[in-house]
Amino acid sequence: MLRKYSLFTFIIAFLSIPALAQQSTWFDLNKHYKSGLQLLENEKYAAASNQFKSVIRTHQKPSIKVEINTEISLIKENSHYYIALCALELGNTDAESLFLDFINTYPANNYTKLAFYQVGRYYFAQKNYPKVIEWLKKLEDNSLLGKESSEYRYKLAYSYFEVKELNQAKALFAQLKDEKTIYNEQSIYYFAFISYLQKDFKIALVEFERLKGSKLYENSYPYYISALYFLDKRYDDVLSYAIPILKSSKQLFETEMFRIVGASYFAKSDYVNAGQYFDNFQQKDQSKTQSNQDNYQIGYTAFKLKKYEKAILELEKLETADEYFQSGMIALGESFLKTNNKQAARSAFFKASKLDFDKQLKEEGLFNYAKLSYELEFQQVALDATQLFIKTYPQSQKLDSAKTLLGEILLTTKNYKDAIDILETIPNRNKEANEVYQKVTYYRGLEFYNERAFQNGISMFMRSNKNVEDDEIHSLSTYWLAEAMYEVRKFGESVTNFEKFMSLPASKKTDVFNFAHYALAYAAFEHENYRKAATYFSRFLRGNEKDQNTINDAILRLADSHFVLKDYDEALVYYNRIIASRTNSEDYALFQRGMIQGLQGQKDSKIATHTALLQQFPNSNYSDDASFEIPYTYFIKGDFEIAKTDLSALIQKYPRSSYVPRALITIGLVELNQDQEEAALRTFKRVVSEYTTTDEAKLALESIKNIYLQNSDAAAFLDYANSTSIGNLSTYEQDNITFQATNNRFLNGDYQGTFEAVNAYFDKFPKSIHDKHARFIRAESLVKLKRPDEAIPDYEYILNDWTSDYTERALISISKIYLAQKKYNEAIVHLKKLELTSEYKSNYSFAVNNLMEAYSNMNLPDETMLYVKLIRESNKSSEEDIFRAGLYSGKANLIVGDTVQAVNDFTLVAEKTQTVTGAEAKYNLAHLLYLKGKYKTSLAAAFDLTNNMPSHDYWVAKTYILISDNYIGMKDIFQAKSTLQSIIENYEVDDDDILITAKEKLKKLTKK
Repeated sequence: MLRKYSLFTFIIAFLSIPALAQQSTWFDLNKHYKSGLQLLENEKYAAASNQFKSVIRTHQKPSIKVEINTEISLIKENSHYYIALCALELGNTDAESLFLDFINTYPANNYTKLAFYQVGRYYFAQKNYPKVIEWLKKLEDNSLLGKESSEYRYKLAYSYFEVKELNQAKALFAQLKDEKTIYNEQSIYYFAFISYLQKDFKIALVEFERLKGSKLYENSYPYYISALYFLDKRYDDVLSYAIPILKSSKQLFETEMFRIVGASYFAKSDYVNAGQYFDNFQQKDQSKTQSNQDNYQIGYTAFKLKKYEKAILELEKLETADEYFQSGMIALGESFLKTNNKQAARSAFFKASKLDFDKQLKEEGLFNYAKLSYELEFQQVALDATQLFIKTYPQSQKLDSAKTLLGEILLTTKNYKDAIDILETIPNRNKEANEVYQKVTYYRGLEFYNERAFQNGISMFMRSNKNVEDDEIHSLSTYWLAEAMYEVRKFGESVTNFEKFMSLPASKKTDVFNFAHYALAYAAFEHENYRKAATYFSRFLRGNEKDQNTINDAILRLADSHFVLKDYDEALVYYNRIIASRTNSEDYALFQRGMIQGLQGQKDSKIATHTALLQQFPNSNYSDDASFEIPYTYFIKGDFEIAKTDLSALIQKYPRSSYVPRALITIGLVELNQDQEEAALRTFKRVVSEYTTTDEAKLALESIKNIYLQNSDAAAFLDYANSTSIGNLSTYEQDNITFQATNNRFLNGDYQGTFEAVNAYFDKFPKSIHDKHARFIRAESLVKLKRPDEAIPDYEYILNDWTSDYTERALISISKIYLAQKKYNEAIVHLKKLELTSEYKSNYSFAVNNLMEAYSNMNLPDETMLYVKLIRESNKSSEEDIFRAGLYSGKANLIVGDTVQAVNDFTLVAEKTQTVTGAEAKYNLAHLLYLKGKYKTSLAAAFDLTNNMPSHDYWVAKTYILISDNYIGMKDIFQAKSTLQSIIENYEVDDDDILITAKEKLKKLTKK
């Protein structure tokens, strides 16, 4: 709408018109002029133009005064301006020419600059913005005021905006946006928009937010505010601001706002809502503005929502190789995988792997490309890609997975060695890696096994079994581990692993399950676990084995197992099956049947069976075996001549047989049994000379040695032995043999001979290896020869070494000597050592019991009671030791004068045991009664001992002396003498005090 113009300016111009206005010319002109202004004010531009034209047509009369003429000329000039203005308002095409004529004709007129403005307005209405700028720029000093000034600046600014001269436009809008004019909102809007275009987003947002509530731009500015919030990553602000507006108003940029809201939800990973708004965007946009970024975000959102077909549709639109393209290719690849299009997925991942925008996506792309190449059987491509990944990304979180993949590839290509090398660099393998590792180590183990590198195979199988993921591989690996263990003769471990194989559920599905019974049985057989071998050979035979040779072998080994287990009847069953089946092993089965018959005592049957073997299979490998067993059986039967004859025949027929030296040994034994010692020596010596390297040669030499040693002729044997190649005895061996002969004398009770032989032994071997043993038997022999004092130096020599095997025995022997000699102090010294150092219970008991006795004999009751207590409290003490301690407790109590306790001790012992200890206790009780003068009671106790313990000669005799004393106390001298006489006549031991005491007492009675 055109603006209204005020007439105030023009009315002022007429206030100075002189009084000549009454002239008609002036009045007519003025009338038309005023009418034109009025019509112009009322926007009646055509009528106004006619009035102004009338002004121009009015002729000026010369008689008018100069002043009036001047005013009239000014009115006419102004009318030219108004005529152009009316043409402008009417949109006439001559408006510009009219203004140009006016400007050119009247350059000094006050309306000339306003004419520039009006032409500019004219072109602005025509949207001819270059012309607007051309005309309005003529008002360089902006001499306009008020509304004209703001309109002039706004339209010039807008024109600059339209011709993309944004900085000029922005400067003018910057002035107007803060002025209270009708152009305020427009100026704010375009200033904010230019700032937005120039990426001055903070200023743009401030200005756009000033428009909130604006009716003029209510359908446009919300888009920019939303966009600016989005660009500032204020996604929550976008959502809280834009969504209500979209729901409540129709927006000019609704499509763009849907896109922004969708992108905001996308940025927040809220793919459900993002998908909804992206759908709205696409419905509105119809693919007109959808960008590469939109393709990515919409496609990725669909991928996250598991709408894989839509994801593929959108992500396939990506063409520009940018950051969205790289991420999109990863999502596209995953979507193709979800739709089972691995080939397309592989291509997408490959594209992502070739871009450098995001290193992590590049890495992921390469990994998935390698993995899919493997799955699609592009083996070489997969191998190259995986190796490239490992080399390029050594710090990747997927490194272990890549190594696992490489292991799988190498497994597929049967490159087990490299697969193991790469997988073993994974510190903590996951389930997938362990599954691959389990397989490659198993197959590598098989390679080693087939190359007979069994130890290496064992290592591989054991590694495989430490990483069990596949039950069948575990089962097979265990089987071949057992087989490899068998090959390296680790039969026990082989058995263990075969049993483990049998226990695994998956083993039953393998082809080797039944055969494993056979293999396990063989391993057990070699491990000498024949019971287990028999069990598993039997199980194998119950299976479905088709190989008859293997079946026959299993039957034979089953028979052998029962044979070794001495289950002879069972063994015969299976040997007989072999014999009946006429297999290649029939001769062996016959031989074994004969051996069983011999073991069962059926010697004649054995001879018959082996004779049949020789008749049926004269060329059998077991012919010489049978030829030996037949005469050997005769030897066992005692048919020595037949045995000797047949063994001689064996030697002649099979001179190279391994049985020849055995036959000779047996012949030698026959000769020994026939007391042909010299002949036996010749036979044994033949074995030594002709079969030196055999075990029989050593047996023969041993037999020769025994013959010489039996004759105590060690020197002769040593001379012979040193003359042979196997009897070149070392000093050590000669020492042993010489001492053995010496020790044999001791064991045979030849103590004088032992004494002399030991002396000779020491003369020959000053540094003898049996030094202490020799000294010990010499000392023991001297004791037996009743020369104990001479034995003591040998015992003392032994006791200088507390590590000797003879230390404790020497302590016992020397203690016995001192105890017998009543040298209790010396005895106690050695008994104390024995007490503290003894390793054997019996020796300890000997020490403490004899210490108790020694202290008792020395009348040392406190020390005696110490050992009484020790014996009673020790868990090493026998029941008899406890009783003996009770006896000596009684003796100690007697010494200290506690007769009551002594009687209690003796009584308890006497009631509990019938041993010599009980006898002595009873004697002491009877003796105490005697000392108290209770002769009859003492006699009763004494007779109780002699009647009920007659086997203890010493105490019975000593009790009879006590009986004699009681008779004397009762004045029955006759009975006393008779009793003593009876002791003297019947007591046979002469090395104790009984006979001496009895004779002295009888002598005293006789004198009376």
